[in-house]
Amino acid sequence: MAAAAVQVPVAHLYNTLPTLGDADARFVEREPVFKQLAKLLAQYNNVFGICLVHSHCKLDDTEIMLSKGNVSQPERLENIERFYPERWLANGTPYEFTTRQTEEPPRDLVDKFLDITRQFNLQDILGFYHIEGGKDAPALIEWTEGRKNLTRILTEEDKPAEPVQTAWDFGRGDPITMACTIVCDTRTTRSGNANTHKNTQSHHK
Repeated sequence: MAAAAVQVPVAHLYNTLPTLGDADARFVEREPVFKQLAKLLAQYNNVFGICLVHSHCKLDDTEIMLSKGNVSQPERLENIERFYPERWLANGTPYEFTTRQTEEPPRDLVDKFLDITRQFNLQDILGFYHIEGGKDAPALIEWTEGRKNLTRILTEEDKPAEPVQTAWDFGRGDPITMACTIVCDTRTTRSGNANTHKNTQSHHK
């Protein structure tokens, strides 16, 4: 996908996404929707997983959130030669991108995904993402420095912080593939009182 191929106002859309705390607080009854979405995604060979839709920072009008290797940060469209959608809202609109080649979700998958999330009134906070790596891929933890997110392999030392679960891949043994926590302000962020991610934060993929 070339930069000119983006037709939606991505920055405006991204800036309206819920905070981590707001999204996590709304996602209360998880098992019923997990059961239906896991069954749906299995029909498409688990190429896609479920993600908790939330923003990391504010974007300028000409920026998108772009992942390159272990770094994800805002990039100006004019400086990007080629990129691919990596995360989509429940209605199939992409909101985060990557330099690695991905697959577009089939329209029938999007329609069924949207229908299920609407049944639970979760269409604004649940989306899906293109899974990178196989079943043996290690979980990653991500932290934010300014507007830049960096990743490394999750360790046992990270788990006592109780990071917020933000992505699930039901094609692997442990479906929790990414979690997010604000190291400096975890309780405030989880309660939804924070406006955005603050200071240092972490996810595990």
